[in-house]
Amino acid sequence: AEPARPAEPARPAEPTARPAEPTARRAAPSTGRSEAPVRPMAARAAAPASVRTPASPAARTPASPEAAPEGPRRVVPAADRFRSLVTPRPWLRRRRTILAVSAGLLVLVLAAVGVLLYAPAFRVADVEIAGTGYVDAQAVRRAAEPALGTSILRVPSGRITAEAEAIPGVASASVERTWPDGIRVTVRERTPIATVATADGGTAVVDAEGEQLPPEAAEGATLVPLTVATGSKDPEGATDAMLEVLAELPADLRGSTSAISASSRSDVTLTVAVGEGQKTVVWGDAQDAELKAQVVAALLGQPGTVIDVSSPVAPVTR
Repeated sequence: AEPARPAEPARPAEPTARPAEPTARRAAPSTGRSEAPVRPMAARAAAPASVRTPASPAARTPASPEAAPEGPRRVVPAADRFRSLVTPRPWLRRRRTILAVSAGLLVLVLAAVGVLLYAPAFRVADVEIAGTGYVDAQAVRRAAEPALGTSILRVPSGRITAEAEAIPGVASASVERTWPDGIRVTVRERTPIATVATADGGTAVVDAEGEQLPPEAAEGATLVPLTVATGSKDPEGATDAMLEVLAELPADLRGSTSAISASSRSDVTLTVAVGEGQKTVVWGDAQDAELKAQVVAALLGQPGTVIDVSSPVAPVTR
């Protein structure tokens, strides 16, 4: 048989009724406002439940009896606001004047350009050639023909210059406008200094750069004949060396040099007139031209017919 369970302790009895609520609240201190009558608890309990909405802060905050009354509002006259709009502005008038003058000048410039471009009075009708001696002036004039009939503002100066400089004997050319309807082409001619034997047995006039010049360039010029030795393996190099040496000779020595010969770049030989005779100067290559010229000038009066300045620091006469 199961043992008997112990009896559970008795629970304390719950109060059967709540203490009665006071039927009235204490009277609140008077604030000068009328209070709604307080309903007894029984009446409130009997009233149906309703949802309360929280009052706004303004409604919850009681009005302060010490709040200062609002003062009078400040009124700004409309004339003060819009006075800047009707007040005269001298700088604005000056700016308008400047804009009007600038626009007028621009119109005048455009009109002037239009006249220069299209008016017949400003079309090229005259070509002047200057600076020619032995160079054919008609060849230079033909180079300037593309400018005829065009506006003086649209002269093809670059094309004319290039075609003029391609003419034999012309070192440089320039083009300038002569208002209202002309241009001037000025050329600078090359200076002839020597003659060189050609492959066909003739001679050609050349300048210091070896440029072949028209035969007319030899008229009235003192030219030194250049001769490339027979059997030369480098005739072009020999010719270039002779021209370089001749171009660097001082004026007095060049004037007394009657001939130059070479078989290569390093064995240039000069024939120099001295009094009633002449001497041979072994020049060598084209380097140290100034020093070699000074040594030759000092040794020309010494006995002997050959002066070797191929090594100018150790010259030899014989």
